[in-house]
Amino acid sequence: MRLITAMTLTLLVAGCVNGTQTSGDALCDGSREARTDHAAALADSADDRAVVTGARLIALIDAGCD
Repeated sequence: MRLITAMTLTLLVAGCVNGTQTSGDALCDGSREARTDHAAALADSADDRAVVTGARLIALIDAGCD
């Protein structure tokens, strides 16, 4: 019974693990245009909260992609 329980838990955990790691460069390159478009949209927005939170988000992503 312990073996079955151990195997079941092992298989459940193994199914949740992603073996492929994403390159940070690929993530940054792939999101560059979307970040630029989002920044442009925020510049046109009348909602101050969206501008502030969006600008902070873009700054954090840009800092991680430098």
